[in-house]
Amino acid sequence: MDMVTLAAEGSLVDPKILLIESDVPTVRALVTGLEQASMQVVWARDSTTGLALSARLQPDIVLVGLGLSDVDSVVLVKHLVEPRNCGVIVLAGAEDEAARIASLELGADDYLAKPPTVRDMIARVRAVHRRVNVRKSLSALPNAEAVLAIGPIRLNLQHRSVHTPDGRRINLTSAEYTALETFARAGGNAVSRDSLSAAALRRPWRPEDRSVDQLVFNLRQKLPLDADGGVLIQSIRGSGYWMRAPDRQVPQRPEFAWTPDDAHVLPMPAYQLAKSA
Repeated sequence: MDMVTLAAEGSLVDPKILLIESDVPTVRALVTGLEQASMQVVWARDSTTGLALSARLQPDIVLVGLGLSDVDSVVLVKHLVEPRNCGVIVLAGAEDEAARIASLELGADDYLAKPPTVRDMIARVRAVHRRVNVRKSLSALPNAEAVLAIGPIRLNLQHRSVHTPDGRRINLTSAEYTALETFARAGGNAVSRDSLSAAALRRPWRPEDRSVDQLVFNLRQKLPLDADGGVLIQSIRGSGYWMRAPDRQVPQRPEFAWTPDDAHVLPMPAYQLAKSA
């Protein structure tokens, strides 16, 4: 069992990275790039050391190389993902496609193809770190503070779901929900395409990339109109997009994301049907 600390002790840089990878040349290349971005890195050569360090050091992000010799890497990813207290990014070679897909399905936040470019690696690490910070802040919230009312929708931050006040669920993809939550957390401020791309699509935005615009278009199509008949998400020339700030934090009912004040709009038979769905 061996561990090498590859960053200065007492460093105040953020985020803290745990790298679990057995290939030394790959490790040196990754650590060089991460340290150039002022990130603190600790390296574990095997899964046993990696799990011990993860529990002791509480890193912000864990980079896991697929193909470790001492354990099935997917099993290791499962153990790292379950506590939901750090971001997990898998490092996958061309031969690791099945393990990469399995890791993402288990809850890994992202993946990097080996060998990653430094720019791509840093962008993805920072994007995952932002999402981890949001996740940690939500886990500290009481349930009663985990639902936001935004015009005609209820955004349940804890369960990552969206409903109308009468309890009808609005089905969103993971990327659409992440974009909507990004707007809600902006508190009425403009959100850039770069921020949306990093948060929802997990990649840097480029001027020729229309994926963010398509994502926002699809989201607009699924959300109900505001009280004045306008769309909730507005375009801002040169700045990205804007959505009204949450009206208020509302108490969460265990059955759904509506509030006690909204209960009168739902007839009892329909309520029972929604509850049992």
